[in-house]
Amino acid sequence: MSSPVVLLDPVEFLQPNRRLFIDTNVFMDTEPRRAGGLKRLFERGQTTILANNNPIVVPTKVVGELTKQSQIDPSGESEERAQAIKKAGAALTFLKSASRVGLVRKDLGDDTNPYADDLFLQLFERFAGTYEMCLLTHDITIKLRIRLLAHRLAKRLLVGVLTKDGDLEVDTDDSLFDRGHRKYARHAARVADGTGNFKDESEVAALKPLLDEFGKIFGLKTSAVKLGPRTTRSSAPSPSTARWPAATPAAPVNPFSARARLKPSDTPLAFSALPSEGERVEWASADKTGTLVLGALLGEGGEGTVYDGDRSTVVKIFDRDHLTRHRKEKIELLVGRNLRAKGLCIPTAVVRNSAGEFVGYVMPKASGREFQRTIFNKRKFEREFPTWKKTDLVDICISFLEKVQYLHSMNVILGDINPKNLMVDEKKNVFIIDADSWQLEGYPCPVGTPMFTSPAMLGKAYSDDLRAMEDELFAVATMLFMIVMTGQFPYIRTGTDGDMVQLIKEGNFAFQYENRNNKDQPEGDWKYMWSHIHKPVKDLFWHSFHREGKRYKKRPTATEWLEAFKAYKSYLRNGRMCFDPMSNDVYPIRNKAFKQDAPIQDCPTCGRKDAIAGIWNDDNEEYFVPRQCNKCRDQQPAPLSTARPPSTTRTAASRPTSQPTATCKDCHTSFPTAQLKYGRCPACTTKANTLDPNRLCTDCRQPFITYDHIAWFTAKYLDIPKSHSAIKQVCPAAGRPTPSPTAKSRSQSQPGFWTRLWKWFAGN
Repeated sequence: MSSPVVLLDPVEFLQPNRRLFIDTNVFMDTEPRRAGGLKRLFERGQTTILANNNPIVVPTKVVGELTKQSQIDPSGESEERAQAIKKAGAALTFLKSASRVGLVRKDLGDDTNPYADDLFLQLFERFAGTYEMCLLTHDITIKLRIRLLAHRLAKRLLVGVLTKDGDLEVDTDDSLFDRGHRKYARHAARVADGTGNFKDESEVAALKPLLDEFGKIFGLKTSAVKLGPRTTRSSAPSPSTARWPAATPAAPVNPFSARARLKPSDTPLAFSALPSEGERVEWASADKTGTLVLGALLGEGGEGTVYDGDRSTVVKIFDRDHLTRHRKEKIELLVGRNLRAKGLCIPTAVVRNSAGEFVGYVMPKASGREFQRTIFNKRKFEREFPTWKKTDLVDICISFLEKVQYLHSMNVILGDINPKNLMVDEKKNVFIIDADSWQLEGYPCPVGTPMFTSPAMLGKAYSDDLRAMEDELFAVATMLFMIVMTGQFPYIRTGTDGDMVQLIKEGNFAFQYENRNNKDQPEGDWKYMWSHIHKPVKDLFWHSFHREGKRYKKRPTATEWLEAFKAYKSYLRNGRMCFDPMSNDVYPIRNKAFKQDAPIQDCPTCGRKDAIAGIWNDDNEEYFVPRQCNKCRDQQPAPLSTARPPSTTRTAASRPTSQPTATCKDCHTSFPTAQLKYGRCPACTTKANTLDPNRLCTDCRQPFITYDHIAWFTAKYLDIPKSHSAIKQVCPAAGRPTPSPTAKSRSQSQPGFWTRLWKWFAGN
């Protein structure tokens, strides 16, 4: 029988054309059989590291996680957990010393997506053509992902762990496949018996497609390990008390079919009567039956009426137009699978009238209020959640994505994702309702909302077509954008009539991105909100929505979004990376500060905290600091009128004893109103009309632009012109252009992460 692992010398990845990375779990490993392996690795490799100037890479995210773990109080923890916490602290001390002597590089990822797994995958994919790379980690999921990446790219990318002798232990394909299945079974079992959480559900959702792809590519059969979680049943309602099971996790034995064909057209169901408040109905869950009395009317929607069931459930009774065969069969499928997850209002029992006819279903009770009436309405949002910050909105996105990821792993497509089907409470728990409209097993989602409908689905009848996953992911991306932008539609832009269907078809995402300055970017505070979004999330938004984006046709999955938003949350909590305090404001009033050294100060006029940030000027490579915040500048009152009233006679008693005064908008000094011109005192007026001697026309090399013009362009966040012709003036040297003086552009003076990383990889 062949060995399940291969042993290699990790020192080979310290050569100039190779790179070695270490993940967090390696430093916190408490397994006795691997004790001392890291120490042995550095002992064996230190000479090679220093000779090749090729330190081992420990990304910033790993250092941050070690710091977080080391601060946990070990008292009350298990012995193994307490030991791991202690090892995290020891690792930080070691890394500090090792980096000082050049054995470790631990600043990689400082200004990028701090989610370590995502960063490792980006690095391996981007530089696979240049370097052979190896990651030390115990995480089975990342091992599977990098093994698949290596196969796809046909490059040598290894993932393994260290032995106590410092050797590199790499799983064979079949061993890794088997270990992946065992991990899947562990998480699935916890979900099934109700002890799991969304972390377990996320692992199940992530591992299933990975294992399917892994087995297909490497020709491996399913492991002997039982993959499906064991079947458990929550206590069903008692006929006498009509109590209903809470929405505790209990995953189905297996997902719904992903290849089911479209069912025949829906048809109405016959019924004798629809029950109402106070009437008794029959219910049937997956394994029990009973009766209950419909409680108080809670609300009426487009498809039916909702009544109180008990303190944890509600009952939905369909109206006559929506009582159809598809809905009945779909509800029976969901109830029969006993599908449960916190926050998902999935049917727990079928409801029939006194004649035994299907009329509706029981579902867990959701709490909170609709997105449409809270997050997407500024006035109500500020009233309901006055203390919330951007990180709270990111938490909502994460809660939403965890549930979407779980449903997608079960081959369920929500279909009609919209702000009326999502609710949120004060604890940031998201609830998804209207499960009867979900698409599963060939039953289409018969309803939809235009602004959440993908370009491919526009113009089609929702009830006559099955949505593809790409259609669903368009709606997911739209919802995420509208959460962080508190209700703004991604395709809104200036100069349009608001036809959302046409805007979606055009695919013109107008928000400014990198060097793309779209003249149609929405006015108002939206541009400030967009400016402060974490760069990796902003990248996904732009590439998903713009017709020229890399993810426009193959949109990010719920798992990708979840990783990005978890990184966003870490970014907002890391003051060193999120250096602009206004980035955590829900409604920022200015653009994000350019970089860490940008001056940030309170507005002297209104006192708004951190309301002014220096604006970088490429020409003189320094910051321009506005005198007022944007709000005060926009609300600047017009100069007080000095015109006399129409009366032709004025008595001595009516003459003012003193002249009216006003404040100069530039120097903020009080002057007689009559001396002000366009809100400026004489001195400031003179200065405003003076040519800046330091700004020379690129053609004639003479001053050409006034301080007033410069202030206007700066206030609008526009590039300052560099010649007479740029401001429509006749240049004295017209026809004799001279070379423009050398001036680094922003992108040149501030190279991006990948540029700096490439330079480091190349030895610079």
